[in-house]
Amino acid sequence: MDKTEINKQKKPIVFIVDDVPKNLQVLGNTLRNREYNIAVATSGEQALSMMEKILPDLILLDVIMPGIDGFQVCKKLKTSEKTKDIPIIFLTAKTQTEDIVRGFELGAVDYVTKPFNKEELLARVHTQLALRNAQKEIVGINQPLTAINDNCELFLGSIDKKSLTGEQESYLAKVKEGVEKIQTILKKFTD
Repeated sequence: MDKTEINKQKKPIVFIVDDVPKNLQVLGNTLRNREYNIAVATSGEQALSMMEKILPDLILLDVIMPGIDGFQVCKKLKTSEKTKDIPIIFLTAKTQTEDIVRGFELGAVDYVTKPFNKEELLARVHTQLALRNAQKEIVGINQPLTAINDNCELFLGSIDKKSLTGEQESYLAKVKEGVEKIQTILKKFTD
């Protein structure tokens, strides 16, 4: 899915959390120029509070902030049913391997160190938004499969099974088996 396809669906909301106004300005301008909607917070506390009002498509999260740091914000977001699936990219000056590993262990999908390359960051944002859209599509595919499976069950419950030929029973079993296989595959992708 390319950038144009993502934007046709709706303009994604990128939530930037950073306590440095200049960083917010640079990131905001960079992302707005690429047709993203922007929301900003200047602290971890404010970010968590704003998550009650907005559900962004992606979060760019600084680690080093007064009060609740980015790691704590990420941990809280990943333990909430409402926000656990929102991709988080850490964007921080913390460059130590243990910090990067910790970011991934907390559930971040990417870790970018400052100073960052604008084009590289935009590519990472685009990739994560495309992956999120693909995941949403997979979840959407599961709904009609569930309907097919349920209708097979209703059909089997509404007829005298003795009236089915062996061939008809085989067809129904194959439909049911196929739906279950596809649902199992989709579950792996969404987990």
